[in-house]
Amino acid sequence: MTKRDYRTILGFLGLLAAVFAAFPAAADLTPAEEAGLDLGINTNYAFVDLGATTLGWNSGPIAGSVLFGNGLTANLSGGNNGGLTNGGILFHDSTVTISGSLQNPVTEQLVPTSTTQTALTDAQNVSNFASSLSPTQTFTTINNTQTITSTGNLNVIDVGSIQNAKLTLSGSANDFFVFNVSGSINTNQPMTLSGGVLPSHILFNLTGTSGNIFQTSGGDVLFGTFLATRGGQFQFSQLNLNGQLINTDGNVQFVSGSQIPTSSPFISVPEPSTFELLGVGVMAVACAVVASRRRGTRGASC
Repeated sequence: MTKRDYRTILGFLGLLAAVFAAFPAAADLTPAEEAGLDLGINTNYAFVDLGATTLGWNSGPIAGSVLFGNGLTANLSGGNNGGLTNGGILFHDSTVTISGSLQNPVTEQLVPTSTTQTALTDAQNVSNFASSLSPTQTFTTINNTQTITSTGNLNVIDVGSIQNAKLTLSGSANDFFVFNVSGSINTNQPMTLSGGVLPSHILFNLTGTSGNIFQTSGGDVLFGTFLATRGGQFQFSQLNLNGQLINTDGNVQFVSGSQIPTSSPFISVPEPSTFELLGVGVMAVACAVVASRRRGTRGASC
């Protein structure tokens, strides 16, 4: 093998190392954690509302698509810039009742009940799995300025309630934060991400079974996916969210100037097999390049 061949191989190995370095979290989460935190088809939507409950919606915009199903009654009304952007579509199954219209009319598309049932099951499974994770940090109440610093790629924070807290999450772009909130989140304060933490790596699992478990008022700026599957209600005023909303069993009021200007659904970590295949692919390309440069050499191989 010539020096030029070695340089080619080393160049591709450097590329492979850079790719692996960008995703070290995959090596730190077990396959069970990866599968357990996978929201499945819910990640296609900025807002998912499922169940025989009521949605009041007169605000926006919501930057993306929404999914309604499983007996939901949706009451839409004009004003407050309600509507969908970024090519968003209102997907719903045949069990949904929709009345009224938004200030910016939306395109509706019917989906089979199997789609909404799958979304429901995925959401419930993630909520149950997140609740089963051992906490890395625990708080009774967060009600003032609080910085939560990552202690590893998967941070599980158990908290009773979050009340008007100036919350900062500090970590890297490879870190995940899963909050299990047994009480409620009630906030008019901005949230801050530090060190490269991504909104798509933050999950708030709200496990309350009744009442308003997630409520906002003017001044809030929030990040992450807020998931409720056990009956708790969402009541928003001036919600400003970079993330995603999922509620499968509680009433929702998306009103009074609320918006999701950036849709960032919670994503699970790619499985290690993805990286193994990527490594094989990069090496195959390197070998192909070397072979192409050695045309005419009998038995050229890597």
